[in-house]
Amino acid sequence: MKNLAAASRSTFSVTVTLIGDGASPRVKDARTRLGRVATVVDGGSPVVMRRISEDLGDRGVERLMVEGGGKVHTQFLTENLADELQLVVAPFFVGDSRAPRFVSDGRFPWNPERRAMLAAVHQIGDVVLLRYALSSRFRTD
Repeated sequence: MKNLAAASRSTFSVTVTLIGDGASPRVKDARTRLGRVATVVDGGSPVVMRRISEDLGDRGVERLMVEGGGKVHTQFLTENLADELQLVVAPFFVGDSRAPRFVSDGRFPWNPERRAMLAAVHQIGDVVLLRYALSSRFRTD
């Protein structure tokens, strides 16, 4: 959304995407329950993030913040769908090998021979935010 203040004064719909195995049969129910409050998009089973991204692009979405677990992050990154990666480093350790990871196994476009570009570093209290440019589509605004 280019201008959040202007958008908050106007009417807009929220897009809800049902994801994961077996999501498709629930789409009709979600559309019935949510009515005009949201647009429900069938992401398929399993969900293909490229399909979701293309659908949102067709709807005029130019910027998208993605928050998710390792599976979502892995799909966006391995499919080269992300223009920017924001990582926050906190001053503590999780000492459990069963703890969720940021990404799952995959073939990522960035590796020792093709590194992401560090675009900005911001200290926020006792954590640090690292912004990486992942594509030529990266924007600083």
